Amino acid sequence: MESPEYYRKLLDMAVLAGEIMIRSGAETHRVEDTLQRILSTSHFAHAESFVFTTGLIVTLSDPESETLSITQRISGTSQNLGRVAEVNSVSRNFCDGKITLDEAMETLYAIKNKRQYSDLLTMFGIVLASSGFSIVFGGSFFDALGAVFCGLLLSFVLLVLGPRIRKTFIVNLLGAAAITLGAISFSYFGGRWTGIAFHSQYMIVGSMMPLVPGLALTNAIRDTLQGDYISAGSGAIEALMIAASVALGVGAGLSLSGSFGMASALNFTFDLSVHTMAAFIKAVVFSSLAIVGFALYFEIPRRYLLPVGLIALISWAVYLTSDSLGLSTAWASFFAALVSDFCAYFCARTLKAPVILFLLGGILPLVPGVGIYRAVYNMIYGTAAAEVWIETLLITGAIALAIFVMDTGIDIEKRIRKYFRARHK
Repeated sequence: MESPEYYRKLLDMAVLAGEIMIRSGAETHRVEDTLQRILSTSHFAHAESFVFTTGLIVTLSDPESETLSITQRISGTSQNLGRVAEVNSVSRNFCDGKITLDEAMETLYAIKNKRQYSDLLTMFGIVLASSGFSIVFGGSFFDALGAVFCGLLLSFVLLVLGPRIRKTFIVNLLGAAAITLGAISFSYFGGRWTGIAFHSQYMIVGSMMPLVPGLALTNAIRDTLQGDYISAGSGAIEALMIAASVALGVGAGLSLSGSFGMASALNFTFDLSVHTMAAFIKAVVFSSLAIVGFALYFEIPRRYLLPVGLIALISWAVYLTSDSLGLSTAWASFFAALVSDFCAYFCARTLKAPVILFLLGGILPLVPGVGIYRAVYNMIYGTAAAEVWIETLLITGAIALAIFVMDTGIDIEKRIRKYFRARHK
């Protein structure tokens, strides 16, 4: 066995790796799996890790040695999936004996505060996501121009005000209010000055998408499947709070715009269906471009941008095809999420990277940002808000069910392969 100092350092490495992953938005079961692999290199009789959203516990114990344990509380999170991918790579290399413990620690310290992209490139990603989704949801290129303006407003809130406020709920509320007021102002004054028909609803919904709780929702679903109910519950509450803050922000923006006399710029017409091949191609291409923008915002490494964009293209193509066959929105979302999950696992296995990097590309276009806007709009100007909220929940449930089904199927396939591999030994 190694010296006690080595094992204490091994625990420190595991804690550092877990802290980076939790802060960067990794699923709880992904963090536990990574820590378990690191600790298993000690060959102690018992190597355990317990991870939740605000802390972790790692322990090494053996009858022939003293028990070592560290408890670490973690506060503050970000959406930096690039760090998750890099920590995953470090743990693989360490467990395979390709790097030493000291080299792993040095690399992890370098990763801890690493940024994949500059603020300027992150801002470009937010603008690309906002304008791309405004077209995907039925807007024109003029509406995409308005979404660029809204994306710039949102970038200011997220990148400048966000680090100073440090309250996710407030930041999302301000961001949603800013893009709503910005879209309606752009539509109102732009239409008067140029005579062009702008549609504020496409600008709002497109720019809302960087705020929707896609990562929190996906993590909650996958943690539930793994039996991590505490973390799953925390993730579900986080997703609900994010959705509530966005809804309140949009509602505040709609109410203020009406008070300022710009109610004439408010429109509410959505038709996600496509009726020509040209419209189909335009929608799937811009969904892919929008998700590449998301990938920049989530700090996904450059080498994964192409597969993430392709999965988004496939996901939206399946959604539109299902819709054209007469399926409901919930069923179309179910089949699109099912195919996305399969593609994500294929890419993760091929590229040896966390599934969440690729799964987000397929799931995010399906997260019901349109439903949130419709519900808030109807609460202020209409009467059918409850029905829209129910439909939004059905879509969310369909996405969750698809992930459950595919993840269960893949888990069964892994067990079968493991069984036959053991028999051939």
